[in-house]
Amino acid sequence: MKEDLSSLIGGLPPERTLILMKTDYSKIETKILELAEKFGENGVFLANHKGETVLSTVYGKNLSTEEPIKAESRYLMPLCCSSMLILCAFILIDGGKLRLGDKISKFIPEFEHADKIALRHLLAGKSGIRDFYFGEIRRTLDEDAEYSSLSDIDRRKMDMQLFLRDYSFETVLNSIKGKELEHEPGVSGDYSSSGAAFLREIIERVTKIPVSEFIEKEIFEKLGMEDTGIGISEDALPLFALFRNEEYICFETKNTDFPFFTTTVPDLEKLMLGIFEHKLFSEKLWKAANKFDSDNEGLGFEGLDGFSVFALDFNEFSSAVFYFDKENDFCWLRATNCGSKYIQEDDSKILFFPKEVRMELGALFTFPKNTKMVPYGSRNWRQATNLEIRPDQREFVSGALETIAYSSAYKNHKLFVEMEGSLDLRIVVAQGDGTLGVAL
Repeated sequence: MKEDLSSLIGGLPPERTLILMKTDYSKIETKILELAEKFGENGVFLANHKGETVLSTVYGKNLSTEEPIKAESRYLMPLCCSSMLILCAFILIDGGKLRLGDKISKFIPEFEHADKIALRHLLAGKSGIRDFYFGEIRRTLDEDAEYSSLSDIDRRKMDMQLFLRDYSFETVLNSIKGKELEHEPGVSGDYSSSGAAFLREIIERVTKIPVSEFIEKEIFEKLGMEDTGIGISEDALPLFALFRNEEYICFETKNTDFPFFTTTVPDLEKLMLGIFEHKLFSEKLWKAANKFDSDNEGLGFEGLDGFSVFALDFNEFSSAVFYFDKENDFCWLRATNCGSKYIQEDDSKILFFPKEVRMELGALFTFPKNTKMVPYGSRNWRQATNLEIRPDQREFVSGALETIAYSSAYKNHKLFVEMEGSLDLRIVVAQGDGTLGVAL
């Protein structure tokens, strides 16, 4: 039976109040452990609701010793990754020493394109600055006969050792000198490792101290992260990169000068709450940072399945990811020392451990209260393509991918997605005469 589209949109259920009973987090923990075993993952999930730790689940084993991961295990985190540097910049913005609209020529006048790029472009990863590593340094390896003669896995190991170095800003600047920008500043573009190098240089020129000292004083000490220290602790879990979704490669940290800090999960929770509760930077800046564009990207934050996400990842290593749900005063983190394997069920469906757990935790607070019908597009394609139907529905409606393909094949069809906040509920195809042709 066909329905009038306008009546469907106007007749959505009114806002309802849900009285949340005490959640049985043991069931969530059981699900996390089942998924961890299925995907072969290791690390910890920790959830906090209204300032109280409600879940702390440790899973998997140390890939070096085969011993179980422990609650007190220590993790290596990248000190000068984009996310940590963005936190530093936010602190300086609130302190009046930086502004989002500042041109970087104010701080790095020797860079030829500095007048075109604002600080907000660096924070959003959209400066257009050429990638000094992948665009220049790494490219020279492809022309090296000795490198080309190595096996694929040995080349990957060399790539890791070459990437994880503490390159000086002079090296970065000289490698891209005289080169055009990759794209206009502010335009969505590919990640560039040069952005972090420029941001670090700006912070150090403004504060006149090494960024490590600034982070230690303004973040670690301020938040009471007493079990966190600059450098590589001998008892920290070793870092592993995932090679072709099959083999883990251990990164040798003994001879690296790459800046790390060593921390614990309780201290990571302090960092997460420091961000969430505006102990590091203001609520006004939080709102500016979480104003997402059409790619669901903000200033260091990303919108994902209803969560605001802030990650300390670097290269192909995983470390820590924070997920924030302001509306429900709920946040959680995942810490690990290795990349995540995926499971491909068919040509169109790929499962990831973090995503599967994210959906479980997201469901805790998802209920009809802000339901709306919005056009299908860049903001919701990921969630929409993941929609599934029950087996007993298959004879009545098509799957998500078939429905999306169907609507795109006809000019007089428009695809809508019914959403609860930023979570998909179902897909609707509107026909040219204002009626509904397909609903999933």
